[in-house]
Amino acid sequence: MRMMPQHENSRYLSIALAGGAAICPLLIMAFVKSKQFRSERHEKETKDSLSAWRKTTLWDRLPILMCNAAQPVPQSTDRKNKTRISKGGYESLIGNTPLVYLPHLSSLLSNNVNIYVKMENMNPGGTGKDRAALNMILEAERRSELPPALNSDDKYIVDHDFNARENATSFKVDACSNTQTTTAPDKFSNIPPNIHQTILTALQTTQTHGLIIEGTSGSTGISLASLSTSRGHAVIVVMPDDQSSQKADFLRRLGCGVVTVKNCSISNPGHYVNVAKRIWEWVQVERRYDNYYWNVYRDRVVKRDGNSSMEYRPDCRNAPRLIKAAFMNQFENLANVQSHYLTTGHEIYSQLHGEVDAFVMSAGTGGTIVGVGGYLKDKWWMDRGRRVQHHHRAAPKIVLVDPPGSSLYNKVKFGVAYAAQQSEQRLRRHRYDTLVEGIGLDRITANFGLGCIEIDWSDDGYFNGAKGFFGSFGRMIGTLLNNNIRPPNNGSIITSTQQSKIIDDAVFITDQQAVYMAHYLLRHEGLFVGSSAAMNIAGAIIVANAMPPGSNVVTVVCDGGQRHTARFWNRKFIEEWGLTWPGPNIEDGGDVKSSEADSMDILKVLGIA
Repeated sequence: MRMMPQHENSRYLSIALAGGAAICPLLIMAFVKSKQFRSERHEKETKDSLSAWRKTTLWDRLPILMCNAAQPVPQSTDRKNKTRISKGGYESLIGNTPLVYLPHLSSLLSNNVNIYVKMENMNPGGTGKDRAALNMILEAERRSELPPALNSDDKYIVDHDFNARENATSFKVDACSNTQTTTAPDKFSNIPPNIHQTILTALQTTQTHGLIIEGTSGSTGISLASLSTSRGHAVIVVMPDDQSSQKADFLRRLGCGVVTVKNCSISNPGHYVNVAKRIWEWVQVERRYDNYYWNVYRDRVVKRDGNSSMEYRPDCRNAPRLIKAAFMNQFENLANVQSHYLTTGHEIYSQLHGEVDAFVMSAGTGGTIVGVGGYLKDKWWMDRGRRVQHHHRAAPKIVLVDPPGSSLYNKVKFGVAYAAQQSEQRLRRHRYDTLVEGIGLDRITANFGLGCIEIDWSDDGYFNGAKGFFGSFGRMIGTLLNNNIRPPNNGSIITSTQQSKIIDDAVFITDQQAVYMAHYLLRHEGLFVGSSAAMNIAGAIIVANAMPPGSNVVTVVCDGGQRHTARFWNRKFIEEWGLTWPGPNIEDGGDVKSSEADSMDILKVLGIA
């Protein structure tokens, strides 16, 4: 093997060293330049992102920020599986429901209008009432009408105001002992036994000394009960007897105290809302249940409040004020309409990129139609001023769908809240004017009333000092809610050339049309909906038929048919009401494919064709 001369090795080594010395500075410079470039690019992206964020209005930011603040979803890491686990629970599932296009119904119309449904029945409680229920509970806790929730960092502080009210001084207990004994029912002689027992049941289940009391057709009660389970409050629901028995059963499964009363006019003291308010007064004002709760559950009170120095007092009238009861009053509580303004309206606007031409819906409390309608109109006026891409579109049309027996149709159309069923000759002591549940009213509530007054949509909004918060209507809601002001039912707040009402028009849908619509949806769109959702979609078709070509019409599937099998989806019940069941009874072996729902002309049923 030939060996390389030593002088040649030295020459190659010198060349290598020289080349390395020349290349190293270039590599170092390339590394420095690369790092500098990455730093500059990151800084530019950060500035661009920040600039883009700053260019967005508070309109675009606030609903997201407020929803995140109201519904925090903390994350934790499972050390074993190294996976991230959501701790949001029930509340984290509320909202962000899908917006679904209905291809078959849309294809029936000759003007190429698109019909969409917001699937609010996909909230964890099965309805959009979850949104309002959460906001009302949070508002009650913020106002200290309810104790802090169990998962709150704030400790509940017992109010040691031992001065009983005058109407409580006459209440005396025969035996006050330190043992867990129940006060005799006859000491609550002016309270009906079924209501008294319901209150006692609620006191057994509350973990925070908090009671939520509400008059509802059922759906709001289900949402309140589900939310309160995790927050530690107990719930008492008063509901009319014309609702599905499944709702009452569901409420009892959730640990809710349920009181059923005859359906009647709001002017009747026996109306379910009036009864709920009286229960709240019995619990909160008369103080008698404070004494009962203190005597029976003193150990729980000490454990909850962490104050072992609280000693038993032999005089039962001097029990500490422990129970905090809140009457949710969803019909008059503006936290209801605010929840839909901040969340539902924002979601619909975002899902259709602002291209919403009509929103059609019925009214139970009025919170959803007014909240969503107010948001869409607020955004339209602001987009118009900013000249965004779709500013050429006309202002969104907000249309009410009203069932038989409701006076809201005439309120929107003619300014008078009156229905033929309310005439002196036809008015019945107990009202059962429609088989549709949860919608239609014979009065104007605070939430619905906001949709019937003239709103100033100018940039200055309702109050000049509130500029930069919400849009005009959003700022109005916040001001009225914070100051506990009930809006007027008529007239306008202020005069402006840029003012109009939120609700523009109304359509009337019969029970029979709702029945046909529900069956048609099941056969052709695969949607199993409840009575109020069927009304909404029927109204949306009527409105869509009169819209300009290419318009987008949105309505809401607010309930599923699963809770309506005893009434709305029961052939015997429908026929007892004198209505036609569209097709054979499947349970009796009928052929679903040969049903009338397949062959009927839904447009003709709705009076369009």
